[in-house]
Amino acid sequence: MSEPKRGRLVRDLPDGTVRQERGTVDGNAVRLDPEEAAEMVEALNVAHAGAFNLFYLVRKHYWSAEGAESGEVAEFLGDAYERLREIDDSVAERITELGGVPVSTPPEIQEYAAVHLEAEHLYSLRASLEGDLDAYATLAVSFREAINTADEIGDEASYELLSDRLETIEGDAHTIERYLEDDALVEVDR
Repeated sequence: MSEPKRGRLVRDLPDGTVRQERGTVDGNAVRLDPEEAAEMVEALNVAHAGAFNLFYLVRKHYWSAEGAESGEVAEFLGDAYERLREIDDSVAERITELGGVPVSTPPEIQEYAAVHLEAEHLYSLRASLEGDLDAYATLAVSFREAINTADEIGDEASYELLSDRLETIEGDAHTIERYLEDDALVEVDR
């Protein structure tokens, strides 16, 4: 990926000592080959960035849900964004276990993420959920690709972590599909 970006949003700490440069993979306690660890870190960063973006999308939709079914949907979205935060944290922690540095600045996250953020506007609940469903599908692809990488290099712990989290992602996507089948998701006139 590209060089780290600096500016108004991203700055170096003036008195800070850099422990590890982003984009590098140091030795790892799990004793994975350094080249294989770097390959796995790259795949995990894509999954991590996508989960991070989907967390923000779902949380926004939780805040703004309205309509006949909004209570039930908002409750689901609140639980879903908590699950996404756990998924994202567990993937980022695995990156550090492998000796890597999780992407963490807005420019880096957007560069890595296959899941894209929506514009700042508020949309109807149906449109928001349709966007969420697309984002969940995109995230699932990123997780499957990372699972394939873990399988190819023999990283069983990453394989298991990603496979378990993929089940959660697919379950939440299925719930959103059920909500979208419901004709009660009507728009509220303002």
